[in-house]
Amino acid sequence: MSVAMVAPRAITEQREGETIHIAFSGRFGFGIDRWAYLRFEVPPGVQRIRVTTSHDRFAVGGLIRNVLDLGIFGAAGHDLGNAAGFRGWSGGARDGFTISGTDATPGYLAGPIEPGVWAVALGPVVLNPLGMAWQAHVTLERGHRPATEGGAAIAYPPPSVSRSGWYRGDLHLHTVHSDGQREPSELVTAAHAGGLDFIVCTDHNTTSAIRVWPTCRTGALLVIPGEEVTTRHGHWLAVGLSPDAWVDWRYAPRDRVFPRFATEVREAGGLVVAAHPAVPLPGSAWEFGFAHVDALEVWNGRWNVDDELSLRIWQRLLREGRRVAAVGGSDSHTESQPVGSPQTVVHARELSIPALVDGLRGGRSYIARSRSVAVEFTVSCPSRDPAEVAGPGQTLRVPPETPVTVTAMITGAPGTTAALITAAGCAGRATVDGSTRTMLRWELDAASARFARLELREAQLRPLGAMVALTNPVWLA
Repeated sequence: MSVAMVAPRAITEQREGETIHIAFSGRFGFGIDRWAYLRFEVPPGVQRIRVTTSHDRFAVGGLIRNVLDLGIFGAAGHDLGNAAGFRGWSGGARDGFTISGTDATPGYLAGPIEPGVWAVALGPVVLNPLGMAWQAHVTLERGHRPATEGGAAIAYPPPSVSRSGWYRGDLHLHTVHSDGQREPSELVTAAHAGGLDFIVCTDHNTTSAIRVWPTCRTGALLVIPGEEVTTRHGHWLAVGLSPDAWVDWRYAPRDRVFPRFATEVREAGGLVVAAHPAVPLPGSAWEFGFAHVDALEVWNGRWNVDDELSLRIWQRLLREGRRVAAVGGSDSHTESQPVGSPQTVVHARELSIPALVDGLRGGRSYIARSRSVAVEFTVSCPSRDPAEVAGPGQTLRVPPETPVTVTAMITGAPGTTAALITAAGCAGRATVDGSTRTMLRWELDAASARFARLELREAQLRPLGAMVALTNPVWLA
């Protein structure tokens, strides 16, 4: 595993009555791919743990800077994949936290402080060639054990709507439990304003918010537990986690363990999504390959060059015959990043987590810039009796040398340019007129097309204008 163990330059311990103070310090060299652990003994009777850290500051522009990611593992251990030992993570969003039996800093898990060896987890991102000095201070507080109430098990909510239909959601959102600026309740308000039926909470490397969502008044909004698994070699979304699940992130492609964690998520009923795979930032670009992912996040927030590159990666996979779905999400951290822009519109048998995950995995979806945009995209074989029709994610069986008809019904996107994309490239373009609802039609040779999907872009910069909507493909066989 790509783990570096810390040999602190100095460790001091002081006792002041019922309080124990432990100090660590050291220095990391240049690099981003390491994890380090500061082990300390928690004696019986400790009721609260406080941790503070500091490090040398270094920044060039807004993106190149030193960061000291921060978390903690309990007495159950910090070996890879040890969910029992995990007690919280805040990455570079915080320089300290507290944990007790009754409360914890967002990103961390309240619960019994078990005696034994605990470990502060550090993830240094050192972009200063001269390295980075750091310090950490652990405070253990004894005292009277407060009364705690036995919490009820967190369970998936029942279906909000028990009927088949199209449901709008945002698959990528952050709260104060990682590096977001909003409380879960504030995201609920924003999701309602965006016209969403569901959202996925994807805080970085922690699932502590899952404990908070049941206390929020969500109304008809369905909240799906998730996690943005933030490795140093790309990020992925684990969508549809069980309420007590947590997914580890401390590995690189050379460790060959990503397939293990992806399989565990999938076998538990979840979805594996490569997030913003073409982001050109250290640690963010996707390096694990696409053999073990269900979907690509081809649209992340406001459409830009990164999304164009992700779209090309996805198109290449489709041409290779990979039935990997495209999804989108706002990746909203602040109020300046609108929730539901973009949003993934999924056809599901009901508004429930299993049904939505099934629809997403099967590509029964399209992505839209906002709730005002709707797309009905079908491919039919009129010569068949009766005529057969397929939508995104479905397969249309076509007799040899038989043309198919592609139909797009577009709402809320006047003045845009529609492009019909196949395995052979762009098979046709058309302008969406200024009416409320526009119908477009094309005929295709199924054998050469192999699949058909639709892109809607702002017309003034075609063919690479900002995306307004795009569909998953209909497969032709």
